[in-house]
Amino acid sequence: MYLHMGMEKRYSCVCQVIIKANSPLASAELINRIKSKIHGNLTHGNFKQDQLTLLVKSEHVAVKKLEPGKCKADETASKYKGTYKWLLTNPTETAQTTCIKNESGKATRICSISMDTGKSQWEKPKFKQCYLLQDLSNKIVDLANITISDENADDVAKHILNLINESPSLDEEETKIIISKLSDISQCDEISMNLTQIILQIIDAVLVKKNSSVSDLHEVSNEILQIIKRAGHKMEFFGRTANLTVASLALAVLRMDHTFEGMVFSICSYEEGTDPEIYLSEIPLRRDLASIYLPKSLRERIPLNNLQTILFNFFGQTSLFKTKNVTKALTTYVVSASISDITIQNLADPVVITLQHSKGNQNYDQVHCAFWDFGNNNGQGGWNSSGCKVKETNVNYTICHCDHLTHFGVLMDLSRSAVDTVNEQILMLITYTGCGISSIFLGIVMMTYIAFHKLRKDHPSKILINLCTALLMLNLVFLVNSWSSFQTEGLCIAAAVALHYFLLVSLTWMGLEAVHMYFALVKVFNIYTPNYILKFCLVGWGVPAIMVAIILSVKKDLYGSLSSTSSFCWIKDDSTFYISVVAYFCLVFLMNFSMFCTVLAQLNSMKSQGRKTWRKMILHDLKGTTSLTFLLGLTWGVIFFAWGPVRIFFLYLFAIFNTLQGFLIFVFHCVMKDCVREQWQIYFCRGWLQLDNSSDESCRYELNVGCKQKRVKKTFEHKLLTPSLKSTATSSTFKSLSSTQGTPSEISFPNGDFDEDPYFSPLSCDGVPYCVERILPEEIKMNSIHKQRFLQ
Repeated sequence: MYLHMGMEKRYSCVCQVIIKANSPLASAELINRIKSKIHGNLTHGNFKQDQLTLLVKSEHVAVKKLEPGKCKADETASKYKGTYKWLLTNPTETAQTTCIKNESGKATRICSISMDTGKSQWEKPKFKQCYLLQDLSNKIVDLANITISDENADDVAKHILNLINESPSLDEEETKIIISKLSDISQCDEISMNLTQIILQIIDAVLVKKNSSVSDLHEVSNEILQIIKRAGHKMEFFGRTANLTVASLALAVLRMDHTFEGMVFSICSYEEGTDPEIYLSEIPLRRDLASIYLPKSLRERIPLNNLQTILFNFFGQTSLFKTKNVTKALTTYVVSASISDITIQNLADPVVITLQHSKGNQNYDQVHCAFWDFGNNNGQGGWNSSGCKVKETNVNYTICHCDHLTHFGVLMDLSRSAVDTVNEQILMLITYTGCGISSIFLGIVMMTYIAFHKLRKDHPSKILINLCTALLMLNLVFLVNSWSSFQTEGLCIAAAVALHYFLLVSLTWMGLEAVHMYFALVKVFNIYTPNYILKFCLVGWGVPAIMVAIILSVKKDLYGSLSSTSSFCWIKDDSTFYISVVAYFCLVFLMNFSMFCTVLAQLNSMKSQGRKTWRKMILHDLKGTTSLTFLLGLTWGVIFFAWGPVRIFFLYLFAIFNTLQGFLIFVFHCVMKDCVREQWQIYFCRGWLQLDNSSDESCRYELNVGCKQKRVKKTFEHKLLTPSLKSTATSSTFKSLSSTQGTPSEISFPNGDFDEDPYFSPLSCDGVPYCVERILPEEIKMNSIHKQRFLQ
């Protein structure tokens, strides 16, 4: 047979049916009549619906006689209800025997015919009417050791319900045992409507008795929701729909196929102590107490090779959704929708949720549409507003649009500091744009310092290259993580690990910048460290790797998707995040901030009288200070102020400054640095002016190079007595070769920036026997005649 659909799509399928026929006709004639009857029914349009047509040709129909035989006598042993004997039984008939514990009940077993072999076979026996051989304990805590199976699931559920009704209250241990047993029951293969009804009654009773305790329920709320979901989708029922209600819960199940045209689940009325009134329709009607509309386009996300069920739920008792976060309060009832075995996200048409406020809400402009995220709060669940937005709201109602299916509610922001949808989208746009721009310019900085040997000879430049590499990888991994939807858990964990690693590497290299400044500024004399950069690299790249490896060795599941509706992969565990990220950042930030204050203090105490105006000195200080701020990552500290009414403002500052950190490094260390500009000018105009290859320094002279002119300005015109001095980040001592105290010495300044230095004149070195050049990555230049050294 072929299924013929619109746009000429064809699917083949095989249908097998076993027919029990009693007729005086011969077998051959009976087979021909059955075959003709089946073919006639299938070709007269009885199976044409919508754009689906079932095409059957006569050669496609095959009918043959079966001789299945009888089901042989058998004996089954039941752990909880005894051993039962089954007599020889004809196929398609049901064997019965008396229950051992209660003779009024009957145990049954069907003799069926196998579709694969065509022979008779026994089905599983049913003991629903039979009592357990041993009575269950009258204490809830004693039920913890009972093993749940299909044969005793109904009995245990009924017994738990009776114990709850007889108990005045439930403590934390009893609540956990009850939920654990319900979880086992929901995982049984056979779940009848009656058993599902008992499960709902048990949950409703637990919610009523634990209404005053938030902590106890919060620990089991996710499991309760999963129990309702499993039982609802497994529930056996006849027809297309089925409804179940208890005092504060309502459940509706709909079988979904290719004819799905959209569906509305709504609660028309509900009063505490009465069962909710359920309404199902394909057309949205008036605004009820709570409703959820699934669009027609949902059908495109459902595979045709399997019959799916849609489960709707209503929760009139909202104590299940209370969290320890008091800044948000639930102001409506909760409704949910789910599809069996499928996760629905990023729908083309939104799911429309209409919820009536439990009380008249005068501050309706403060409401937020949210869904219950099972991954929040270390797996205990919590509210999340991602993928949901407020479409319309007033004093009485709020209409939400969401692009996924789960449990929905409306939250009131009591602190008035939550990030609304508009600001969230703007922050996301700023983040993506900033990361993209920074990635480009970080690559340019790396290419510049790697390509020109004269720029990367000193230690600060090598540290800068490593920092730029770490920031570039951090930006790229973040963008890939944000824009990708990882289909496997392993890829998601790998993305989260990579993001965590490069974040720690970036913070570490910012800290190493501060360490290098300490050596250059405070420990100026008699400091020599062998393999200086190699040791820095071992710390900068090795320490984060050790931290990430330790976390993975403890438990790799600490990484993964943040929520069931979000594809972003990161650290899921709050404790791990605070220890390995927040605490680490605080340590680096405090160290860098201390170094920053030390540099500012040195600037203030080591200034000498220069020839330039105070205005130029202030501008030069501002340039160096700003460069230092971004290089040390001090702008990351903005997040400490993102609290209370100014939270949004500082979140914007944090997003702008930190995503553009790479671009600002490019500005201060390429665009505004003379020696870097000169190297690029020489490179692009190599035909007009060649770089002096005999020079060992990157910026020995100040060069102004053009394609039409050349000007070389010499810093000193005297015949100088001492040789050039080469400075590194770890060695800063030298001996003067001059024998006369008053004879001027020659000192080469690799950066060639003395025309810009507000604290130094080229002639101020005359008569100074010891002059030291220090190179700092921030281009902060200072002079101290008393300490006889120069810091750049």
